[in-house]
Amino acid sequence: DRALQIRADYADAWNNRGVSLIELQHYQEAINSFEQAIKVKSDYADAWNNRGVCLAKIQKYQEAVKSYNQAIAIKNNYSDAWNNRGVALMKLGIYGEAIACYDNAAKIKPDFFSAWYNKARCCVLKGEVEAGLKTLKKAISLNSSRCQEMAKNEPDFDDIRNQEVFKKLLH
Repeated sequence: DRALQIRADYADAWNNRGVSLIELQHYQEAINSFEQAIKVKSDYADAWNNRGVCLAKIQKYQEAVKSYNQAIAIKNNYSDAWNNRGVALMKLGIYGEAIACYDNAAKIKPDFFSAWYNKARCCVLKGEVEAGLKTLKKAISLNSSRCQEMAKNEPDFDDIRNQEVFKKLLH
């Protein structure tokens, strides 16, 4: 806030303020901050992405997708925005398009375990269990402790939780 008192047209300060507000779960205020950053600098990919993250937190997934689209239009190799767009599409039940987003994120950043993990979730939700397990194995190979811990409680894996292959991946 202090930086903004000195210079109200400082896009980075607006963006950073928004990120801090997300941490405090003040989502509408955070969205307003990201929108101020975008008003100052319309091609600010991080602000567009962060706006999408915030919108997704309040379950406005279609609006979130639009923000991610803006971030990607500005910076096509933005792996986080591709991954986040995939999550929002997955929440909307648009699995095929979500998987394509995760593929883009992983192509840009092959060691991006979150993209692989989210793709695994999406494949399972889509009914592509074998592909989901294969993709989860890849995610675990990139960050075993974190992925295994997340997968243990992931509701998206409930349909495969009792399968031996799934159980083996978690141990």
